[in-house]
This record gives sequence, C-alpha cells and structure tokens, in this order.
Amino acid sequence: MIHTGQRLRNRQTAGYMLLIIALLLIFLYSAATVMAGNRKKSAVLQGTPTIRFSRTDYEVTEGNRATITVEINPSPTVTATVRYETLNGTAQAGTDYVPASGVLDFSPGDTSRSFQVQTRSRSTFVGDRTVILRLSDPTNADLDPTRDASVLTILEDQVPTGTPRTPTPVFVDKYEPNNTLETAFPTSVGAPELCEITLWPSGDIDWFRFTVKDDDAYEALTLDLSPGLDTVLTVYDNQGKVVDTNDDFEFGSLASKVEFTAKASGTYYAQIVNKDGSDTANKTYCFEVNQVQGTATPTPLPTTTRVPGADICEYNGDFDSACLIGAGDTFDMNFVPIWGEGPDNDFYRIWVKPGLFYNCETFNLSSVNDTNMILYDQNQNGIGGNDDRAVGDFSSQVSFFASYTGWLYILVGPVAPPEYALSFLFTYSLRCTETITTPTATPAPTRPPSSFVPKPATTTPSPSPLEETPVFTTTSVVATPTATPNVQVQPLPTNTPMAAAGREISFELTVYYDSNLNFTPELTEGVEDVGVAIYDNMTNELLAFGYTNEAGTIRFSSLTVTGMIRISIPFLQFNQIATGDSNVFIRVSPFLR
Repeated sequence: MIHTGQRLRNRQTAGYMLLIIALLLIFLYSAATVMAGNRKKSAVLQGTPTIRFSRTDYEVTEGNRATITVEINPSPTVTATVRYETLNGTAQAGTDYVPASGVLDFSPGDTSRSFQVQTRSRSTFVGDRTVILRLSDPTNADLDPTRDASVLTILEDQVPTGTPRTPTPVFVDKYEPNNTLETAFPTSVGAPELCEITLWPSGDIDWFRFTVKDDDAYEALTLDLSPGLDTVLTVYDNQGKVVDTNDDFEFGSLASKVEFTAKASGTYYAQIVNKDGSDTANKTYCFEVNQVQGTATPTPLPTTTRVPGADICEYNGDFDSACLIGAGDTFDMNFVPIWGEGPDNDFYRIWVKPGLFYNCETFNLSSVNDTNMILYDQNQNGIGGNDDRAVGDFSSQVSFFASYTGWLYILVGPVAPPEYALSFLFTYSLRCTETITTPTATPAPTRPPSSFVPKPATTTPSPSPLEETPVFTTTSVVATPTATPNVQVQPLPTNTPMAAAGREISFELTVYYDSNLNFTPELTEGVEDVGVAIYDNMTNELLAFGYTNEAGTIRFSSLTVTGMIRISIPFLQFNQIATGDSNVFIRVSPFLR
C-alpha cells in the first residue's frame, strides 16, 4: 500500500519532469527558428547570383577543342542552372565545328562551370571563322545581359608547305564599325583588355562604351601602342558631354589615360584618335577600363529590384541590350515591365547572312494581347514593320531577304500598353526562321499608337514602323572583266545591281603566277607583296589597302560599302568593279607579255 505522502511526492516529481520537457521543447523550437532566420537573412544579404561568360570572345585553332568557362557570382546557396548552345556565325555547324548544347549545374560553393566546343580542320584555306555562344533559361539565378553571349573564333591553320606562317597585315580590326558614338563597341569595367585594335585608315576614329555607377572612380586607358601610333583619348558621360581628354599621360609615353569619377550611373563612352601622321597599317593598340575605388564591377542595369514575372530576356528595352535568339528557336515572352513601369518594349537580335530569307513572327498571343513588330538592319535603320498579320489576327509577321552578314534587330511592343497590374496577362511567343527560298511580301503594316516607343530618345532611328516592308533581292549579270595585256582575271564577281546601302562585306583576294597552266592557284604560286586597294565605287572612298602575303593572299574583313567596290592593283595596272560577295582570284599567265 502506498501512503498519501508518497503519492504526493510522485505527483510533484512527474510535474517537474513535464516542466523540464516543456522547457526543452521551447528551447529547441527557439534555436531552430533563429537558425532558419539566420539562413534566410544570409540568403537575402547574398542576393540573386548572376551567370555570365568569363570572356566576351574566345579563340581556338581549327581541329582543336575550345574550353568555354561560365561564371556565377556570388556562389549560389541552392543549385542554379543555365542552358548553353552554339549558333552559326561565319562558321558552319558540322563543317567547321561540332554543335554543342546542354545545361550547366552550379552547386552551392561553385563559382564557375565549363563546356567544350570541338572544331574541325579544313583541307583548304578558308580563313578565320566565328561561332556564336549563347546562355539562356537560368534557374535560381539571373543572366548578365552584357555577357549572355560571346564569340568563339576558329583560327585558320593552313599555310604554304615549308613556309613559316606570317600573319597578314592588320588593317580593319574586329571591333569595326565603331566610328561613331551610336556604333560604339561594348566592353565592361574590369574586363580583359581589348587588343589588336587599329586606327586604319588614316583618320579612323574608334568608340567604345561601358557602364559605370554614380560616385565611383574609374580609369580608361590605351596601352601597348605600336610605333607610329600616338593616341588621344576623350571620355563622354551618359549625356554625351565631355568628361575629360588626354594625349600622353606620362613623360615618354604616347599612350593616353583619363581618370574620372562618374556623376551618374549609366553608359559612358570613350573616343580614340591618332595624332601620328604616318601610315597606320599593321599598327595596333589595346584599350581597357578599370575601377580605381568603390564597389566591385558595376552592374550594367538599373539597380531597381526585378519584377516577378518578367520574361527571361529582360532587361532588353533597347538596341544595346537586345536579346540574342537563334533561327528556329521559340521564345515565350510577355510585356511585364521589369522596373514596375512601362511600356515594355522587347528588342531581339539574330545573326543573318546574305542570300537567306528570314521570317519573324509573334504567335500564341493571349486573348488580350495585340503585338506590333519592326525590323532594323545592322546599322539600326528601320527596314519594315507589321501590326496585324491579317484581319482579326492580332499577331505580327515581317519577312526579310538578307543582303549582308551581321545583326538583324527585331522590336516587339504592345499596341495598347497594359496597366502594370494586368501586364502579366499580355503574353506572346516569338520565332524567326531561316530558309533558302524566294521571299514573299508581308502584310501591310499599320502605325502603332504614340505610346509605342521603338527606341529610347537618346538614339536615332525612327520610332514608327515603315509604311512598306521592302524585300531585298539580288540579281547577277555576268560581264567580262577588263584586264591588262599581262594579266588574266578569273572568275571575278562582276557587274550587279547596287545592293542595300551600308552593307558589310568580307572577302579574300589571291594573286598567283600560273606556272603549271592549270588555272588553279597552288600554294607555291602566290605573288607576294602586291599592293591592293579597295574603293567604294559610288563615293570613291578608299576603304582598305594592304599587301599580299607569301601565299599571294590578302583578306579584307568587315568593310561597309554603299554598293559596288572597285579593286585596284597599281603594279598590274588592274582596275575592276566587283560586289565583294565572293573571293577573287587574279591569274598572271607566264605566256602573256
């Protein structure tokens, strides 16, 4: 039998145990809550990671494998992913390289991942070629719009047998055309220096643009100048006003440097000219921009918080931030303004090549949406536009027959900009296809309301679609080239109707002495050090000049012409009109005197 006092003591003991257990549970719950809060606070402080290519351009010799590095900053707290793919530039998939695509995974603690692109050797000399690299569809991260695309250059490795390779003289650099503020070549603060830049021909002006933050200090400078260059550097702010200019930044140096503090966040510009009056052919320099105090590399976008629901291409509200797309790709987009106010206008860009037909269209529009589309050429001049594809069909469609190699810009905007609260309902899909076919006319466009803004006020192109959508075509008329008594020309591009203004051409010219009479240039038949001049046949402006290498070849790249060109070789007393759309072979016969 248990006495009453013992029962009381047992009850007290049980009560103490329950109290201890309750206090322990409260302690454990509190600790877990604090830890979760700390994790949440840490995640908030760290911010959304940004994914980008480690470089704006990569190089690999043909036949080798290129390793492409993709960075993420800061390191993610949860697994982040991004899709990568290769697109044809001047290189052709399957012929010049093996196409690559896939998804990169970034685990917590990762700062970079990489993928590889295998290139293929060509048995004949075809010159350097380019592959476009693109990132898209990030999860748990954002894309850096200034580095969501890059270029891989496949370097030619074919040289004459037994002869050491001598580089062809550098004339027009890969950053051209960048002769105006509007065509300024983009770079980033802290990015690797841009090199192999030329100031040829005499009078050439180079422009570059970069993004800065208010109250941070920077330096822009030229360096590694070849003898015969004396640069003058001028920096302009985001309003186009001169910040400062410099000729020689230290005694005994002809390089230039401008140090400045940004008065406002935005895009700044650098202009570089040459004071030296000597021939600038094959003379190069480098350019870079660095931050000398303040925070890390400036973000190229406004610092406002990103709006949930904005599509994967935002921010893409102007030409400079145009979202890169590939032929045949489908993108699901919307008109949600990324900064919480509108209207939201979406710019895209696609690489086009002459002789191909491009058809861009919006489709799968939501029931409340009505799109308008405008196409712009590589110089950001309006080509054509379309509001409604057909009566009752509010989607848009514009066709374009390319007459140049370069960027084609596509602008898609809402005819009736929605209220911000309803913008997520305004969705559409976009696709551009590429075919080899005869182009057909597109539906007649209508003008959008005044609230549709195709281009920011700081730039030039017309804000309205054109009344007609022109379809560019090219015809060819064979004509016999005029040769001097000791020269035969074979097969030279000849008299054709003038192409669209401002087109870009690249081609190779070979002069060879046909010693074996087989009418084919051999590696040992090249005529070296022959001077070749290229003129714009309409304006008579000298576009390029250079000398053939040991293989008798010279390459002219990225020449902007208004129509036909004139090839002049004074040594051979040779002048010929050509299109510049194909390579040129000039045969010197051993029997002609």
